[in-house]
Amino acid sequence: MIVKTTLISLILVLGFIAPVLSQEKPLKDFAEDRKERKFCFYPSTLRMVNLANNPDFNDLVNGIEKLLIYNLDSASRADKAYKQIISTYQELDFEEYASAYGGNLNFYIYGKDMRKGTEYIGIIRQEDVLTAFYMRGTIAMNKIPKLMQSMGEGDFINPFDFNLDDFGKNTQDQ
Repeated sequence: MIVKTTLISLILVLGFIAPVLSQEKPLKDFAEDRKERKFCFYPSTLRMVNLANNPDFNDLVNGIEKLLIYNLDSASRADKAYKQIISTYQELDFEEYASAYGGNLNFYIYGKDMRKGTEYIGIIRQEDVLTAFYMRGTIAMNKIPKLMQSMGEGDFINPFDFNLDDFGKNTQDQ
């Protein structure tokens, strides 16, 4: 009887924990040694880039729980190691949502519906930039066209446009 109760308890605990565990780890493991820069965003930090306080943007990002963005190094671009991570996520039953390749731009977006939303991973390869991302949550895709129409110059901070080298110079000068 004790063994049966323990087994049932273990199954229940694992059943509650498994959906909470995200599948960002394979991308993190892949990117940590290959990154030049890493960005992590939550809904509050995503809304901070919205200088114009555009409600369409806030609606678009409101369902995002977490967004990790990695700018990967030149070695990852050269040896196309990013294809390994795509294979890993395919083995985890992520489905291809979108892909395009040719010219100077290749991108791949994979996703998997989970109990608490959807998880996405993506690889965007441009001529001299390789970016990988992981996103957990939902995104209001139907808000994108309206947002594009309502965006104006200077409405948003580009968080990828920071010159991080300037931060080191300013602290060294003081």
